[in-house]
Amino acid sequence: MPVLIIAVIALLVVSFQANREYDLLRNPFETPTPSPTPTRNALSYLDEAQSLIDQGKVVEAAQVLQTIAEREPENDEVRREIAHLFIYGGQYSLALTPAREAVAIDDESALNQAALAMALTWNQEYDEAYGVAQLAVQMDPTVAQAHARLAEVLASLGSWRQAVQEAEVAVDLAPRDFDAVRILGYTYEVQGKYQEALDYYQQAADLKPRLPLIYLVMGRNYRALNDFDAAIAAFRRGLEGAPEDPWLHFELGKSLFQVGDQELGLRELRKAVELKPDMPDAYQQLGVGLYLRRAYEEAIENMQRAIELGDNAAITYYIIGRSYLNIETPDCENAVPNLRRALEINADMIPYGDATESIRLCGGEPP
Repeated sequence: MPVLIIAVIALLVVSFQANREYDLLRNPFETPTPSPTPTRNALSYLDEAQSLIDQGKVVEAAQVLQTIAEREPENDEVRREIAHLFIYGGQYSLALTPAREAVAIDDESALNQAALAMALTWNQEYDEAYGVAQLAVQMDPTVAQAHARLAEVLASLGSWRQAVQEAEVAVDLAPRDFDAVRILGYTYEVQGKYQEALDYYQQAADLKPRLPLIYLVMGRNYRALNDFDAAIAAFRRGLEGAPEDPWLHFELGKSLFQVGDQELGLRELRKAVELKPDMPDAYQQLGVGLYLRRAYEEAIENMQRAIELGDNAAITYYIIGRSYLNIETPDCENAVPNLRRALEINADMIPYGDATESIRLCGGEPP
């Protein structure tokens, strides 16, 4: 029997090979059809994105969801989520395109309008954000996200009383919504009520403990309360999930300087400007740090870059002026106009006596 079985198998193999050779001789240009390779479906991408979100890697999750958006040109929901994730991961400018695309697909969706208002607010386009958030609330007053986004832009504009009211409506409508709770905390932060803000931020963190954004805002408030250890820990926790977030590097760098760790502080600030070359605050802080480290020429370079990007703080011009006087060959010609400009902007925000005396020693007259 074993010999018979082997003989049958051999016959089948020979027959298959003969038929294959016959087919090729009959049509020598025909190649064998490859076996179909299964393609990934949308559900597999959603699963991957959710896994990344669970790890706090929200920007990577957004990039995965973009694959679905490319395949499904009418899917506004996935574009809305992409916009949220980019903001949670500190990539604010990247949130605008998917948010606008969501509105273009369905401009009657209050959720889409709310997502666009969020993206505009985080890109400091407050006038447009306010109009879009108002529209979202008018479209559907029962949507918590609409009230939350209106509260966020109102708080950013300084209208904190109305912001609190809108945020409270959002939390009443959706008490377990991460952004509704977070934004209620923000309305207290802008009032300088940092402990109250932290209470709400902690509630938001309990709802979604892996989102880097919550550690950015918590760290900011811990620092305002002079709890620098907690602030540094919060910023580092955020960076675990969003290592390319320039704002977390910036805030961590500032905090490290405030506790006297200048070397690590400079490293974080350099990383911030590397990731976001158009951040004037980071260049200014980096300039201050370099001045303290007596790297005067580099301090001048970074402060001038901050001014090019729109910074107009008195301390920026003061540091430039003092740096010109502290270099190996003091340069009064460049120092005096910068020190005068600092005094004109806000004499109370710089060492007034030092600035005026430096101008006189250079043969100038203070304003």
